[in-house]
Amino acid sequence: MLESNPIMEEKRKLILASASPRRRELLALLGLPFDLRPGTYPEPQKGEQYALEFVRALAVAKGQNVASSPGEIIFSADTIVLIDGKVLGKPADDEDARRTLDTLRGRPHDVYTAINLFEVSSGDSWCEVCKTTVHMRQWSDEEQQAYIYKGTYHDKAGGYAIQDDNFHPVERIEGCYANVMGLPLCLLYRMFKEKGLPLPANLPEACQAYTGTSCNYYPDVLHEKVLQKV
Repeated sequence: MLESNPIMEEKRKLILASASPRRRELLALLGLPFDLRPGTYPEPQKGEQYALEFVRALAVAKGQNVASSPGEIIFSADTIVLIDGKVLGKPADDEDARRTLDTLRGRPHDVYTAINLFEVSSGDSWCEVCKTTVHMRQWSDEEQQAYIYKGTYHDKAGGYAIQDDNFHPVERIEGCYANVMGLPLCLLYRMFKEKGLPLPANLPEACQAYTGTSCNYYPDVLHEKVLQKV
């Protein structure tokens, strides 16, 4: 049972400033009501720049570019893929997807997700970033071409989904699996806890059931034994 909390009694529900179905499904695991309100903020071209500053700025901008009313908490997030000092965005077309996947194939890269919470009534905003290192497998040219042909690279940072059952692009990871999907739930859980917002006790179990993974990472995140404030 969720504890009574004056802040959430006022807010009642969150506002998710995102059109991502993956973030919507992951956020629903919190067990708290929320409304969808995707913004219209145009994402700038990703390129060689300071990745952490960039992903933070995107997450904040997404939350600030939606309609809001007093008594709401606007939740926004952005995920980027970083390799060789370069930020890889969402492929624009098949050729861009081929270049992106060629860059990632058989190599490690880092995935950063910035989470921003904006409390409209007080004007307070807080943002944190989670990092996961992802090691990609060495797939064949034929596998890559078949994957690109299906068009499933669209709307995905780095052009892939870690949960893809057919392509299986990822060999192993170091860190949070849900972060690579676009929403590190344990970090969000901790942010809510720090602000006195109510949370379900079984979130780690719900996350593992949803992702189909076994995670030994979340205890350290929840107890702040690892540095998540990148």
